[in-house]
Amino acid sequence: MEKVGRRGMILPFQPLVMAFRNVNYFVDMPMEMRRGKSETRLQLLSEVSGVFSPGVLTAIVGPSGAGKTTLLDVLAGRKTGGYITGDVKISGHPKVQSTFARISGYVEQNDIHSPQVTVEESLWFSSALRLPKEVTKAQRQEFVEQVMRLVELDTLRLALVGLPGSSGLSREQRKRLTIAVELVANPSIIFMDEPTSGLDARAAAVVMRTVRNTVDTGRTVVCTIHQPSIDIFESFDEMLLMKQGGKIIYGGQLGLHSRTLVDYFQVILQNA
Repeated sequence: MEKVGRRGMILPFQPLVMAFRNVNYFVDMPMEMRRGKSETRLQLLSEVSGVFSPGVLTAIVGPSGAGKTTLLDVLAGRKTGGYITGDVKISGHPKVQSTFARISGYVEQNDIHSPQVTVEESLWFSSALRLPKEVTKAQRQEFVEQVMRLVELDTLRLALVGLPGSSGLSREQRKRLTIAVELVANPSIIFMDEPTSGLDARAAAVVMRTVRNTVDTGRTVVCTIHQPSIDIFESFDEMLLMKQGGKIIYGGQLGLHSRTLVDYFQVILQNA
């Protein structure tokens, strides 16, 4: 597949589709839960299927304990324990984790940064470690500049990151920096675990604008989200809705003003 550059960014990347089918995830059941039961494994994901596409912002939504982050971690290859079954393909090819790790990024819920460096230094360090050696220093510097503009941190390039809640960047700015640290690795697919968690409405809107900017580069972006506001919810293009037991009850487009989603459930209610 041909590599492309979007929004005038200097480094091209390869747009990729992630498709998964009948994904299951089991962990060994703790001894205290086995009393009176014949099962020895606890199932956290059950026959989960879906598709994540380039230039499409997908939300994984569901109540606490439904398996949102578990699904994100399984697909990202971050689960080192347990038992995984199912089929995961990247643009038609079987997913190979050693290769996938180089073309994917993961934005964690907790923003962990060195407090004694600036925004620009954080991004420069990440890019130096993670971009291929074929990328020149000049290209890397220009790419870092472009990413800072993309996440709207270019005016804070010389600001110290500082410690959360006491000095330096605000919580919303730290989240945008976390996204930028992953973006400077030039990934094709980015996973984000509850990027708006703990933010007020204004800060959440700013972060979602950054997420939307990332999608508009043509990358595949997937976010878990918990109890989103209507404005945040309608920032997404598609959704996987999960219920307790790690099961999918809806997967597809939201539609304008979530009309496609609403119509789907109205048909179910009418036929119940």
